[in-house]
Amino acid sequence: MGRDPQIMMVRPDGDVTHVSYNRPSDGSVWSYRCRLEGNRIIWASAEGRWRTHPDDGVLTYELEGSTKIRIVEAHSDGSKSQDTYNRNDLR
Repeated sequence: MGRDPQIMMVRPDGDVTHVSYNRPSDGSVWSYRCRLEGNRIIWASAEGRWRTHPDDGVLTYELEGSTKIRIVEAHSDGSKSQDTYNRNDLR
């Protein structure tokens, strides 16, 4: 979600993980749900639809060795964006 992983609060619930954070700029709370299908990350807002429509971006993850994870978003216009994190920073 383009935020520092350190501000994220995570709560597993079966196959779904609930993620929330307080946005530093205004203190508002943002909440999402995530689940994995292979290396694809499927997400939805707390009460919204799962982002699986063909016009939605596709989020995937790739492991880089044993210490890093790369998150790639393929946008519907064909462009891509990515971020790489140290796995220890995500715990």
